[in-house]
Amino acid sequence: MMADAPRSLLLRSLLARYAAMRGRLARRFGPQIAEDALQETWIRIETRTELAPVKDPDAYVYRAALNTAHNLVKSENRRLTFVDIEELLGIADEAPGPATIAADRADIAIVARTLSELTERQRIIFQEAFLGDVSHHVLAERFNVSIRTVQKDLRRGIDLCARRLGKRKSFVTGAARLSDKEEERQ
Repeated sequence: MMADAPRSLLLRSLLARYAAMRGRLARRFGPQIAEDALQETWIRIETRTELAPVKDPDAYVYRAALNTAHNLVKSENRRLTFVDIEELLGIADEAPGPATIAADRADIAIVARTLSELTERQRIIFQEAFLGDVSHHVLAERFNVSIRTVQKDLRRGIDLCARRLGKRKSFVTGAARLSDKEEERQ
C-alpha cells in the first residue's frame, strides 16, 4: 500500500503534464522519441516494485522521461541502418575460402615431402635461410663451405619445391644475391 501512493502520485503527474512534457521532449529529440520516452516512463513507473516517496513528482517524472529519451537516442544510434547493412554486405571478405585453404595445405604437404628429398645440409640451409632468418655467411661458416655453395644448395631446394608444386618457373627469380654485409666480407 505504501508503494502505491508514490506510484499513483507519479502517474497522475505524468498524465496531468503529458502534453507539456511531450512538447518539450519533442523539441529536443523529435516527436517519435518523445512519445516513446513517455510511454516507456509510464511502463517503468507502473511496473516498479518499490518506489520511495518523491518530493517533486513533476520534476521526477520529467527527469525520468528525459533520461529515457537519452537512452533511446543512444540505442538508436547503435543500430545499423539499411544503408549501413548494405554497405557491410558489399565488403569483400579477403580471408581465404575453404578451397584456397585446402590447396595451400596440400602445397605445404608437398613442400614438406620435397624437403625430405634434399640432403641434410641442403634441407637445413633451405629451412634456415629461406624460412628462417640466418644469413648465408653464417650458414657457410657453420657448414665450412663457401657462400656460393650455400646459395646453390638454397637454389636447389627452391627449384625442387617449385617443380613439385607444378610451377614452371621458380618463385625466386634472378641470380642469388649476396646481402650488403656478405659482399663487404668477401
